[in-house]
Amino acid sequence: MLKDRWLDVSAAPHDGTPVILWLEDAEAPPAFPVTVGVWETDEAMGPVGFWRVLGAKDGTSIYFDQQVVGWKPLPPPSR
Repeated sequence: MLKDRWLDVSAAPHDGTPVILWLEDAEAPPAFPVTVGVWETDEAMGPVGFWRVLGAKDGTSIYFDQQVVGWKPLPPPSR
């Protein structure tokens, strides 16, 4: 994996691991990615999964794989 390379959403971990997401704008990746989301499932909805995106301004939002252009793993914690 290259440092600045965005990966296809089909390779994203769908196990609840937090990742950086590139959402909906297929024309240009974010210059400073700040969108973090985790994959969740809702048993009440059946076997449906979605990305819960965490945001300070709007709280949490829900996106589906079709709305995610790419992803990156979170950077390692600094020491």
